[in-house]
Amino acid sequence: MQKVAPKKQLGQHFLTDPAIALKIASSVPQGVWDKVVEVGPGMGILTKPLLETHGSALHCVEIDTESVQWLQHQAWAKELNIIQGDFLAIPEKELFGEGKVAVIGNYPYNISTQIAFRVLEAKNPVAFFGGMFQREVARRFCAEHGNKEYGVTSVLLQAFYDCKYLFTVNEGSFNPPPAVKSGVMACARKEQAPDCTYKSLALVVKTAFNQRRKTLSNALKPLTSSRPAFVLPDELKGKRAEQLPVETFIMLAEQWDSLTV
Repeated sequence: MQKVAPKKQLGQHFLTDPAIALKIASSVPQGVWDKVVEVGPGMGILTKPLLETHGSALHCVEIDTESVQWLQHQAWAKELNIIQGDFLAIPEKELFGEGKVAVIGNYPYNISTQIAFRVLEAKNPVAFFGGMFQREVARRFCAEHGNKEYGVTSVLLQAFYDCKYLFTVNEGSFNPPPAVKSGVMACARKEQAPDCTYKSLALVVKTAFNQRRKTLSNALKPLTSSRPAFVLPDELKGKRAEQLPVETFIMLAEQWDSLTV
């Protein structure tokens, strides 16, 4: 069967280097997984090493009909579980189930942040989230406080995951080559979840970074005005959002939760 033509509207850039695919697959921790969900397998360069390691636990989510048909015609992929559809729209129960789940992929760069939010908002907490993104996005996910890369997704991911930037992939490793470099990261779920709800944490973080150049007392005014009992500690009032570590945002979200009726 003829190879799949990359589709610009789907943001497809097929990885062509098997050594890099093996390194990405190896980033998924060894162990027993109920489901390993690969997002966007394309022509299966990452799927092969994942299938060898995880067998029937591997489920591939692919929106592209041509890619699905190509995989179904490959002898090595005969036992592959394929879910055809949009990762962002498939019902969570079908996507993740109720067991221990890992999510991995060479993600379309135009929806990579939405993919991260889908993982964060899952009712069944995803135990591992990793793979390849645009380099700047992967760096942002893993960024520490105190620099310009640090933002909403940095805080939300790192509140629940230990995030690590692994390595950079050059443009020439893809067909067609993207206009930017790519970066691979790995996020392992923390054993101890924060003592705040995701909803409150997301509200505080998004409000704080919505006007990131302003001091926290000004940026969080929509929250402090709506609930006068929500008071910032004096030492935080003059700081900006990018200066606050993840733990401080968790503390503020816990305070917001305590005021929720």
